[in-house]
Amino acid sequence: MQYSRRLVAGMLVAAAAGAAVTTMAEDLPQVSVVHQIIDPSADTPAHAFRFEPRYLEVPEGATVRFKGSTGRHTVTSIPAMIPDGARAFEIRGKPELDLTFTQQGVYGIRCRVHGRHGMVMLLVVGDPAANLAAAQAYLPKLAEAERVEFEKLFAHLEDQHG
Repeated sequence: MQYSRRLVAGMLVAAAAGAAVTTMAEDLPQVSVVHQIIDPSADTPAHAFRFEPRYLEVPEGATVRFKGSTGRHTVTSIPAMIPDGARAFEIRGKPELDLTFTQQGVYGIRCRVHGRHGMVMLLVVGDPAANLAAAQAYLPKLAEAERVEFEKLFAHLEDQHG
């Protein structure tokens, strides 16, 4: 249990420093957890409404637990930014829900309500090359705040994978 608290504390410190939060699957327990955060003390809307982590890499077949889809929050996949053959999803009105990801590639995810503030995340399952070009090609069709945040996440992905 201490391991989990240290990992979460590290993610919060990185987020507070303005860094893209990266979590590697080998650093996590069997189920990776993504939290939806509302931080009224944040200095920008993008920091007030956010996923933690905003960038997550997991192996093919991994389960991700999404927590905090209550109130107006959603966890909504962007159909043009998920791999071919993967099912689009939306979670709302659930304090937590586990999803298992069996298709390799990148998954663009947003909060349907707070996406306008840049509340997005990038989930990388296995090899991101499966749909990376198609997901990036969709960026110009997104609202400005979403596009800007996804550009940062894709730049982080490139830094990680060269």
